[in-house]
Amino acid sequence: MGTWGSGPFDNDVAGDLLSAIRAGDYDIDDYARHPDDGYLDADDAQTAIAVAEILAVAHGVAPKPVQLDEIDAAGYAGTLSPEQKTWILNALERAISDSDTSELHELWEENGPEDLEAWRAPILSRLASLKSVG
Repeated sequence: MGTWGSGPFDNDVAGDLLSAIRAGDYDIDDYARHPDDGYLDADDAQTAIAVAEILAVAHGVAPKPVQLDEIDAAGYAGTLSPEQKTWILNALERAISDSDTSELHELWEENGPEDLEAWRAPILSRLASLKSVG
């Protein structure tokens, strides 16, 4: 059974991503090469949400959670190109926009409006924070 929660690191995809970053084996281009339009699958959405949280920590707009122990958020953020950062923000927007563009939104919507909003609101806030820091 997989891990499922509303936090940015409360899923198996994020856990795998963090393990790969710690091991130096993570390549965001495996995800960022995916088109910026069309339907965003759940794994890509969860990846974008987790990486966006790392960027938020790196930019000082979010506290460092325990899940990022042993990860240099600023160092990791420094390895991302402007195009990769743009993909992250675009994927974040698509993830929370609606069920027609995001599988993850659809899954949360199935849980009901309160769960959907509890998941969506912090991501929307994070997106606004990241856009404000450039």
